[in-house]
Amino acid sequence: MRKMMGLGTLLEKARLKQGLTIEEMSERTKIRPQFLQAIEGENYDLLPGEAYVKPFIRTYAKALGLEDDILGDIEHQTPTSEEILMEMGIRERRERVRKARRRRFVFRLALAVVVLVGSLYLVYRLMNV
Repeated sequence: MRKMMGLGTLLEKARLKQGLTIEEMSERTKIRPQFLQAIEGENYDLLPGEAYVKPFIRTYAKALGLEDDILGDIEHQTPTSEEILMEMGIRERRERVRKARRRRFVFRLALAVVVLVGSLYLVYRLMNV
């Protein structure tokens, strides 16, 4: 029985064995180089969306001419949507917290400006009566 290696490692080794660069594979597959690198590094959260993971991997594997049994292995090794969501969850939550803080800051700043302008207007009106 063949020892299972990581999906990205399998694809990278196949590419290097054929003497191909990421750019050449990008031209063959029409997948951006940074996405191919993300696949090889198994950083699926860097792909444009969950729906792209399996099709990109399948396209990449076929372009490398990997046999059908390896493609079957790839199907079983491809992360599930839950696994991708778990990886992305922490980063997304942190980003949402940062955005919420920025919105609160902008709101508070706008409120302070309105109060300051209103106060200055009131002082101006009282001095000119």
